[in-house]
Amino acid sequence: MADLHPILIRHGRVIDPANKLDAVADVLIVNGKVIAVGKVSENELKPHKQSLSGLEMFDARGLWIMPGLVDLRAHLGEPGNEGAETIAGGALSAIHGGFTTVACMPDTDPALDSEAAALYVRRQSDQAGYADVYPVCALTKKREGKELAELGQLAEAGAVAFSDEQRATDSPATLLRGMAYASMFDRAVIEYAQDPALAGGAMNAGYECTLAGLPGIPAVAEELAVARACMFARESGAHFHAANVTTTNAVRAIKRARKMGVRVSAETSPHYLCLTDAQVRKNYDTNYKVFPPLRTAADIGWLKRGLREGAIDCIASGHQPVAPEAKELEFGRAPFGIVGLETALALTMRALDGELDLPRIVAAMTINPARVLRLDKRKGHLSPGADGDVCMYDPKYKWTIDPAMFVSRCKNTPFAGMELVGKPRYTIARGRMFDLSMMEPAKV
Repeated sequence: MADLHPILIRHGRVIDPANKLDAVADVLIVNGKVIAVGKVSENELKPHKQSLSGLEMFDARGLWIMPGLVDLRAHLGEPGNEGAETIAGGALSAIHGGFTTVACMPDTDPALDSEAAALYVRRQSDQAGYADVYPVCALTKKREGKELAELGQLAEAGAVAFSDEQRATDSPATLLRGMAYASMFDRAVIEYAQDPALAGGAMNAGYECTLAGLPGIPAVAEELAVARACMFARESGAHFHAANVTTTNAVRAIKRARKMGVRVSAETSPHYLCLTDAQVRKNYDTNYKVFPPLRTAADIGWLKRGLREGAIDCIASGHQPVAPEAKELEFGRAPFGIVGLETALALTMRALDGELDLPRIVAAMTINPARVLRLDKRKGHLSPGADGDVCMYDPKYKWTIDPAMFVSRCKNTPFAGMELVGKPRYTIARGRMFDLSMMEPAKV
């Protein structure tokens, strides 16, 4: 990266929770790495004189300077479903949302269950040159829940975690063995928080579901899955990460497990903090059909409590593109999914305003997911020597969500027309600054 221009960001409000920094400061990035944070003087620039040829100076007054966001779970389609999203397209969508690191899920065709598949993801990411994309590889071969994948080889090839992501069969014994095996390679197991035998409906089970006349997905499907995985993590010593937590009792189960010393982390997504099952029935729009389903206002209250108390420590985009023609099917038959990379930060800021202080919101989208993915030596913070990944957020920018302007090939969002205040305006990744206002939507 010797040909990259060094970048000096000046006078922005730097919010770096990993270093307990929230102050007006400068950030110097050389050859894609953070060199200095604070008041960067001429004397501090002198030792880097040879590297500072072509220095780009950026006045960031009025902007919040954060580490580049880290996304724990995005479905990028490739290989096998490139019509919905490619790795390059997802990486560019991420840049538009302030994300500089993305973990992609293994529910591809074929599944990400081999060394070649893991290396393919990394190669496609490097060729695209946008956000860094890392594979979350399958825990079992073909995600069938029967035979464990070669976890050691996958970890060596770049797998940042293991998950079967709604595997075809449920074998408790295989999951327990997989957790024990994954712990040998210091990788988290991201277990999908739904019991497949109970989660066969279309929306949250309950009053609204009954009025809508749709089959329901009960909260207990999530609670059972989370409680069981917590017990398996206690038994095996593995790090269990609860994906897509949405229910009151799932939060309670995670709190109990943490008190017992179980290695468990958890995440939710912005749409679970913003929307309820009442809106699903009212709008009867398949763009509101997500998995797990949107829950009740009481559940949202518990998710926010979980974030405040640390039971939930990460916020992920939940990015899952669905082709428009598929979302046009009747509600019961339409696929689950929502695009989230380009709206996640702004929606999170809106949902948690007054609920969580700003550094903790930023931590939930930077250093905390980086730790889950074992990328925290390089990602999620602005320490000298870390990757120079930066999200520059304008907290006063007013805009309206327009799916037609999404970079993602798919536009499936229930937030169309929502007016928001605050948006990423510049992203720095791989040593390059992307001016988001100058970048037109593109197909990649």
